[in-house]
Amino acid sequence: MSLSGKSFTARIVRFLTAALLTVFLFGCVSVGGPSAPFPQLEELKVESIRERIQEGDLFNAYQDVFTLKGENNSGSPSQELAALEEELLRRLKDDFRNHVEAEEYEDALRYFLSLKVLGEESGDYSEAELLALTARRLVQDGDLPVAFLYALKALAAGLDTEEHLLFSLQRAVELGNKQASERLVGLIRDKGYALPPDLAELDFTPPGVEQFVKGTVTIYVDRGIKIERGMGYPDRVIGSGFFIDRRGYLLTNYHVIASEVDPKYEGYSRLYIRLSESVEEKIPARVVGWDRIFDLALIKAELEPEFILSSDREPVLKPGDSILAIGSPAGLENSVTSGIVSALGRRFLQIGDTVQVDVPVNPGNSGGPLLDAQGRLVGIIFAGIEQFEGLNFAIPFHWVNKVLPRLYRKDEARHSWLGLGLYEDEDELKVVYAVPGNPAQRAGIRVGDVIESVNGQSFSSIGDLQDALLDLDSPSLVEVAWRHENEERRGILALNERPFSPIEYALKRDSRNNVIFPLFGMRIEEVGSSLRRNNYLVKEVLNGSVADETGLSVNDPFILRGWEVDTENRYVLVQLFVKKKKGGFLESLIQLAAYIESDIFV
Repeated sequence: MSLSGKSFTARIVRFLTAALLTVFLFGCVSVGGPSAPFPQLEELKVESIRERIQEGDLFNAYQDVFTLKGENNSGSPSQELAALEEELLRRLKDDFRNHVEAEEYEDALRYFLSLKVLGEESGDYSEAELLALTARRLVQDGDLPVAFLYALKALAAGLDTEEHLLFSLQRAVELGNKQASERLVGLIRDKGYALPPDLAELDFTPPGVEQFVKGTVTIYVDRGIKIERGMGYPDRVIGSGFFIDRRGYLLTNYHVIASEVDPKYEGYSRLYIRLSESVEEKIPARVVGWDRIFDLALIKAELEPEFILSSDREPVLKPGDSILAIGSPAGLENSVTSGIVSALGRRFLQIGDTVQVDVPVNPGNSGGPLLDAQGRLVGIIFAGIEQFEGLNFAIPFHWVNKVLPRLYRKDEARHSWLGLGLYEDEDELKVVYAVPGNPAQRAGIRVGDVIESVNGQSFSSIGDLQDALLDLDSPSLVEVAWRHENEERRGILALNERPFSPIEYALKRDSRNNVIFPLFGMRIEEVGSSLRRNNYLVKEVLNGSVADETGLSVNDPFILRGWEVDTENRYVLVQLFVKKKKGGFLESLIQLAAYIESDIFV
């Protein structure tokens, strides 16, 4: 048989096979009466819940059970849903007890708080007691700075027994924290408790600036030789850091040590520190944990420092307060500079806020401590704008204390989120975006809804809600109340792990038309297409947003011409042919730009 004959025969065989398969498939459908019905939507959701339970994803499974109960139009949950809820409650309680027995108190606390949301509190423990147990466990592990933070949390939660106050005071003394020691001694005496002889005559005199200098180091990252235009020169990163642990742990900025842990960096990188009194000696160090969102890193050198820095409750800073910064500007070690607080509440990070200071800051200061006039640790220098003298910023230590326990857990710090983009509309938090497939969207929260409360607490600012969520590890459960149009709704939501970049995360899961709202502050609607161009209409513009500042208004028609996501420089650009109402409906080309690192997500 010729080649063409074989090819023809093969085509006939394929055709007959396909025809027979079609007859067989359709025959199977028609023979024996009507076809089997498709599974009902509730059945599919129940099956999905069962799969979550089998995978150990109990918190998301419980959210789905709660949501599905609310969607049940009959008013009463099915027996299957009730059985699943009962099973999940039993599993959550068992896991809580197992974590307590294993002395895994941080995980036990996560389960305890989740069960509390469900009204299933344990009579054997309280939140304050679990915080205190966590502190004692961390002391055994040697993580003294974190143990001290948990001891203070337990105190704030109401545990003011003699035993706990003395435990907390002992930790403050070990850390050399004079302010905390003085405060705790005052509390002990107010309660009428006796001080042990070794703690009765403590010296509360604040350390001098020279002591803080001894606790501050130069961070030195050697990245080998960089070649540009055929010339090679040393590639070095210089920053600052300070000791917080007598085992040699230091805090600095993430951007200083990024090449040590960034998987995208493929070059040579070696991390060293230089002590204030021996600047000629480079001591090897390693990265323990890091947080890209807060630009923080915990590193460790194998030595015992002469002086460590510690914080108590964050002092209340005010514009005009005097401050000191210690670091190595341009590599000049042991530099101390002074200035004042210029402003508070600058929203330059994805979470939280920053302090604007006029203290001189130069490359090399990044990661150094910021002190107030009383010598209290109040922040970490992280940025300065070279083009504008005296325009510099620091991370308040309030936020550092929130992150520190996660840095000690090693690797990249993980935070919780609901998957919501919010807008501060007077005293309300209005939803401008719900990330597909994440807790808030799965619970039925939609654009335009208003968040009323989380765990019974109301919030009027995004920063305050972010602050509260930072106290909760994921996965765990929270109760959220929201308003949809004029209807009050309530849901049990599972906190999930927050992605580093919510906007990039959303763009992989949703259309850009929807993501334009949280990015630029304008909600759009597609109204047709012509000549392969999509036509849109502006449906809403948020006050103070990029769209508002560009002069866009509701009902402005436009054509989306360009869309660029620059992940390296961290911005999104969009070009529009628009007929602005404010411009007499004359057509013009405008460009909108927004940073990828948005601060509206919780």
